[in-house]
Amino acid sequence: MIPLIGGSAMGCHQATGKKPLGHLSYSPFKKNDSHLVNYWDDVPYYNIDIDDTIHLPREVDFVNSVCPCAGLSMLNSGGSSNSEKGRGSDAIQNQWMYKSAEWILDAVQPKVLWGENAPGLFTKIGEGVVEKLKKIAKEYDYSFSLYKTNTELHGIPQRRIRTFYFFWKSPTVPMLEYISKDCKSLEEYLKLIPKNATQQDISILPGKVTELFRPYDFILRKEKITHEQFTEKIGKGTLFNYLIDNKLLDECIDWLKINYPNEGFSKRGDKKNTFIDNLEHIKKKLNMGLGFWDSSPHFFSHSYNALIARNMVNGVHPTENRYLNLREMIHLMGMPNDFELDDIKNINHIAQNVPVTTAKDMTVQVMKFLNNELKMTDYDFMKVDNVSRRIVASNKRQLKLF
Repeated sequence: MIPLIGGSAMGCHQATGKKPLGHLSYSPFKKNDSHLVNYWDDVPYYNIDIDDTIHLPREVDFVNSVCPCAGLSMLNSGGSSNSEKGRGSDAIQNQWMYKSAEWILDAVQPKVLWGENAPGLFTKIGEGVVEKLKKIAKEYDYSFSLYKTNTELHGIPQRRIRTFYFFWKSPTVPMLEYISKDCKSLEEYLKLIPKNATQQDISILPGKVTELFRPYDFILRKEKITHEQFTEKIGKGTLFNYLIDNKLLDECIDWLKINYPNEGFSKRGDKKNTFIDNLEHIKKKLNMGLGFWDSSPHFFSHSYNALIARNMVNGVHPTENRYLNLREMIHLMGMPNDFELDDIKNINHIAQNVPVTTAKDMTVQVMKFLNNELKMTDYDFMKVDNVSRRIVASNKRQLKLF
């Protein structure tokens, strides 16, 4: 259900050994879905709001859903609840979760419906959404649970905290298992990409970071270290913050005035925005006690931050003096080596996705439930935090009296 680029569907495929019976979606997601539809062109694809006839059996084992998470994402700008950028329980984007859940539980009646959403679904900001989902579960005689986890716990070096939600065709929920798998460093994980993997020659910013972003050249020259040594030193952070924390802004500006006075990386209207302009702007913002938009290189030595639009553009390779290429970003979501993005302009579709390994592990939990291999609880609602390895909340099932 709403497969988007396909990471979750591929995780299901890896766990079960079977492709889905079909993809269900809505017209607004057709472009995102097209990557998976083209990759698995033998799997039927249905637009619920357009197609009159949908050939899917009732009472299937499970349905997986990847509804938009913008309504609960802390990256959202937080406009009014009726806008596409609204954030909170009443945000319009959350309607896709309610709408798809009601459609599936009514029309398909699976033994399990499960999906992924933002970490906010597990927190106070998502309480209103959770109450609505619990109400839907009760209406269709399902129990309901939440599971918070981090992609690093599923074998990919990406710190991506997300919440999974489950509708169980059972009066009570199963006790989902805690998961913690070995995870390679970012450097070692990227080395797993085979030489014949496609789209390794495509980058948003091709070339050396030191040439594309001269303040970084200043840092390496001043400290007399290599790119790899600097990445290890900074661990995780941005170049602008490094300059600020080490009180090097003024020195860097002076160096740029001598060596690269006219170079820059962006424009403001018709005027070129030089590196000097940018650093002067940051100084002004800091003096006013304000924050600033950090467009400088982002460094990650051991584990990447959650893939989002900004760090996909500015993320730097841990050992090579360059930004990550398209294949490496696809690889950080666990996608197959022959899976391709149709256009670099759609790079954000990669981030609107579920890492394959995480989805696979969630599917294994669902299959264990279907095979009666999970311990059943006495609760019709439960929140399980896989990061802290604890049960956060639960509701004991209320018996009906006749």
